[in-house]
Amino acid sequence: MKKINYLSYILTVLILTVSSINPSYSISLSSPTDLLKKKPKEGGDGAKFDFKNANTGLVKTFFESSNNYLQAQEYLLIAYGKNTQAAQVKEAIAYAKDAGVDDAKKMKNSIKVSSDASKEIENSMNDESFKLTAEGKASYAQSLPFLLNGVKGTVELQPQSQAMVANIQANPMVALKELGGLSKVLPNVPKYISTLTNTAKLVISGAKAKKIEGSDSLDTAMNDLTL
Repeated sequence: MKKINYLSYILTVLILTVSSINPSYSISLSSPTDLLKKKPKEGGDGAKFDFKNANTGLVKTFFESSNNYLQAQEYLLIAYGKNTQAAQVKEAIAYAKDAGVDDAKKMKNSIKVSSDASKEIENSMNDESFKLTAEGKASYAQSLPFLLNGVKGTVELQPQSQAMVANIQANPMVALKELGGLSKVLPNVPKYISTLTNTAKLVISGAKAKKIEGSDSLDTAMNDLTL
């Protein structure tokens, strides 16, 4: 009993000592309601998303990839006798390289023209009654290096566009202020990528089936890419 009383005495002295040093000292636990009221930080380190910096890299990657796709599509349309559509694609390539045109307008045009060309190419390739001529096969073969370069660009573009679109949706007013018209165009990029990815798969499988020159090296070239 004496031992227990002695320990109690020591604990009491310690508590009184701490209280006298800092009488305002106390421990408070936030309630679940208080925790829910706290706003989450923007980004892993609390930093705001840098729209302008991210946009610079994204736009550069987009046009490098898109221009390769468009060049591939021009050759493919020629291969299937779609010369009028091929001429439209050629104009889109020149428009995309015009430094005097706003990036938002160029990107919007490239997405539309390329998406329309993809539909035309898919329809032509699914037309079993159409037979490629020797000249057609040569044009098909010319498209493959550009197609592969376009796919390489897509591998870089996809995560960049996903991050950008997510932040545009989360902060639309900030995005509009920082990016201008591009904030309205960029959300279309993921769907554009999906369309081109499906077309690329069809073109690559078609090249193998038709034994187009250069198709035997496609598997090697695609090893490091994910479609």
